[in-house]
Amino acid sequence: MYKEELTIIVKSIIASNTVNEHIKSAQKLSDFYNENTKFKHSESNEISIKGGVALSSSGAADCVDDYLRTVFFIKGVYKALIKLCADFPERSINVLYAGCGPYATLILPLLPLFNKERINAVLIDINNSSIKSVQNLLSIFNLEDYKMQLVEADATTYIKPEDFSIDLAISETMHYALTREPQVAITKNIMQQLSSHSLFIPEEIKIDLAFSFFDFEPYLKKAVYEGKGRKQLQPYSHNVFVDRLFTINKEHFSRENPNSIIESSFYILPDNFADHPDVCLFTEVKIYEDIELKTAESYITNPYCLVSMYSIKDYSEIQLIYDFSEIPQWSYKLKE
Repeated sequence: MYKEELTIIVKSIIASNTVNEHIKSAQKLSDFYNENTKFKHSESNEISIKGGVALSSSGAADCVDDYLRTVFFIKGVYKALIKLCADFPERSINVLYAGCGPYATLILPLLPLFNKERINAVLIDINNSSIKSVQNLLSIFNLEDYKMQLVEADATTYIKPEDFSIDLAISETMHYALTREPQVAITKNIMQQLSSHSLFIPEEIKIDLAFSFFDFEPYLKKAVYEGKGRKQLQPYSHNVFVDRLFTINKEHFSRENPNSIIESSFYILPDNFADHPDVCLFTEVKIYEDIELKTAESYITNPYCLVSMYSIKDYSEIQLIYDFSEIPQWSYKLKE
């Protein structure tokens, strides 16, 4: 029964076209998880690692309620799996899911849409309670005959088995402006273990610098009430785009790179900044091909204010520095 109900829900997610349809289908998935899981998710098992903070089981479970994020990522993973199944019709598709959380939200609901011989997945999470939760859900939803290997491990250092060639890697361990959570450290580690044909979701993460009035930019606070698509969002009209700071993708981490600090160029700060006094960072996530999350469509694409120009004295230029060696954070340097 549960498997059939899950199939109906995930099909509605894939078929959804409007913001209202996205939200409605994601709400059904969230309710389905809440009603059928037997685990009480801990709020106290957040873990700090080199590269970021791994959310508690409760915090990871709550991510399903970031509705557009949930729908778009599931759509992206489904589209990537369909492509890989077409490219490799004679064998299983090897999936590595780094940071699966207690619901394995981006792969578990999709399993009923694929023959059990077609998916061979390794699911990683650093929290033992999340691993146990996923095991429990596979049993409850009658999905135990799928090849799911559950591994308790730190995804920033995890090394895949030699005989496991990754076709699709998934990691959504993200906070706005790539702060706090270990998305970049996990991405760097996993991407260096991919083959030339491998796909990674999200496909790209873009960070832009702009001068703006942060308080007037759209900002998602409660997805339950405020979920809006890009056509409904109104960016601040005096926002001044400055530059794309970097793009995280397969090409970016295609070679071994020991650096965990990314430094921008120096940018000239305007003399007159009354209409755009804040130095802001904007995130866009290309999940797969044409499936994208734009500014403020999700918690992970909310704008981030680094500093107000009113608080800077005797300045002329600013450089931005992103450091993900420990807890990911942004800082800046000024040139007088």
